[in-house]
Amino acid sequence: MRKELHASSEIKGRLIPFVQNGDYFFKKAMRAYQQRNLDKARQHLERAVKLEPEEVDYICQLAAVLAEIGEYEASNNWLTFVLDDLDPDLYECYFFLANNYAHMGLFQQAEKHANTYLANEPDGEFLEDAEELVELISFEQEETVPGEFGEESLIQEHEEARGAIESGRFTEAIELLENMTSVYTEFWPAYNNLALAYFYNEQYDDAIQVLDLVLTKNEGNLNAVCNLALFYDFLGQHVKRDVMVERLKNVYPIHVDHRYKLGSTLGFLDEHKLAYYWLRKVEVTRAEWNVPFYHWLAVSAFHLEQPEAAKRYWEKIKQLDATSEISSSHLEALDEGTLTVDRINYRLQAPRDVRDSVKKHDYRARMTHLMLLYTKRDPACASLLQSYCKSKDEPLLIKELSAYIALTLSGEEVSILDGDHVVTMKSYSDFPEHVTAGMRVIVELEQSYLSDTELHELISTVWLPCYVKLQRNKDFFQNSKGIAAAMLYMWKKLNAMEVSQTEVAKVFNISSSTVHAYRKKLTNLLAKRDL
Repeated sequence: MRKELHASSEIKGRLIPFVQNGDYFFKKAMRAYQQRNLDKARQHLERAVKLEPEEVDYICQLAAVLAEIGEYEASNNWLTFVLDDLDPDLYECYFFLANNYAHMGLFQQAEKHANTYLANEPDGEFLEDAEELVELISFEQEETVPGEFGEESLIQEHEEARGAIESGRFTEAIELLENMTSVYTEFWPAYNNLALAYFYNEQYDDAIQVLDLVLTKNEGNLNAVCNLALFYDFLGQHVKRDVMVERLKNVYPIHVDHRYKLGSTLGFLDEHKLAYYWLRKVEVTRAEWNVPFYHWLAVSAFHLEQPEAAKRYWEKIKQLDATSEISSSHLEALDEGTLTVDRINYRLQAPRDVRDSVKKHDYRARMTHLMLLYTKRDPACASLLQSYCKSKDEPLLIKELSAYIALTLSGEEVSILDGDHVVTMKSYSDFPEHVTAGMRVIVELEQSYLSDTELHELISTVWLPCYVKLQRNKDFFQNSKGIAAAMLYMWKKLNAMEVSQTEVAKVFNISSSTVHAYRKKLTNLLAKRDL
């Protein structure tokens, strides 16, 4: 019995030892890779390479995994090591290098390595992929200033137009860009900036027409698709917006600027998963980014239930700017456990306190949007307005006006959530007097030969402050013609236009003394206190 046990021990002693060589870890790495556990695959490959540092297959697979997790520089280091020290004729490494450089936005180097591969492997395994990459690089660079547009004067003029947009001088920018696009008819960056200038100047139809033209002549223009999606979202045209969003979901840009634009756009359109994906792709191309970029990453990460990642990005903002309220307010709310997705957004502002939504509500921005929907007279917008009426975050003032406009557009009853109560408006007579009186003034202003843009500006700068103050005091506009005339006169004077009270009175078929009387009333009202 002892002999048998001894023999068994000897056999077991010979079977237990096994060599954990490079091949062993390589096979484990490939199993992890097939299961898409890239971190584990990387660990095993690094062990394999450490054990057999001249095994080219191990190194190339490690480089591939590093590229997949976005560590392009580390991947390139290994590929270069193979070419320089192990096998200079392994030309597929040039193709992998080209791919990595393209992802890093280094297109000259990407094109150089892709062409090296094509020159040495005319029948290679990656022939079609390399040719497609070279073609894609050329296509991606079409939105930079091409050779025939490389004149210094054009570049300078385009930068001047961009500066005018950033400074809010939209009319000046429009004039510059209109001239530019009439001469350089395929200089697409100018068209995209012209659309932005039109949009910021509230010339919404013109903005959309420009982008439609761009996409007719340059179908894959990513900036145009992004801007059009954002325009439609702002205008409440959700069906058209969703069509643009689907297009954005199916593009794969390699240019860093395009990825930056795509990621930020998707974030503002509440496509948080894709926004985070593309912004992360952009992040690895530079050691440091700016405050808005890190905030977008933080917000998208938080929406994806990754609070630690969000915290890391807000802390990066703090490193860039120790006094930043963006980082301190979000980090504080995060640490307190009070930060929720309904309190954050992609704009650079502190977490919103829902309880103070009425106090802090941006009346001007919302009213501009409401009046835009009203003047468009599009019944399809009624559903958007009804969502405002049922939102807990909107103040009653905005809900009442949204309901009035929704009823005007659709003719169907509208329900308003007022605290814990729901109030149904079936006709105009169901609205408070201050709402119907206020809208009557706008109806009168619509007859005063103003463009939509001018009407929106008048409503925003004169009508709205007066309306809010009267509503707070449970008061309302009386004599809609007199009020409208006085507001038109005041708005023209604010914009340094030559106008007399007599001229304005004729527009509304009232006396100049009536204009004078109501102008005085409104001036006193506005002087009482700020909105």
